[in-house]
Amino acid sequence: MKQAAEMLSISVSTLRALVRAGEIAYVPRGVGTVRQHMGFDATDIEDFIRRSKVRLVPRNEATHTPAPGSFLANRAARLAARAARKTQK
Repeated sequence: MKQAAEMLSISVSTLRALVRAGEIAYVPRGVGTVRQHMGFDATDIEDFIRRSKVRLVPRNEATHTPAPGSFLANRAARLAARAARKTQK
């Protein structure tokens, strides 16, 4: 557990939570008196890392238009209407 947690740069309790959530597979290793002992395969850990990678892409406001009727489209319409009322006063 400790080595797998160090590979992922997380705590052992976070690793246990990921196992409970079904994010990382484990191999049962004996029966613990308090908790079950878990072993981890390096390929399962690498697979979890690959699935968890995030790539941030800069958002270009000129090309991004919210879907009609969506929350963002309605908000943009409300803000435009508010700005129009302020310019009329």
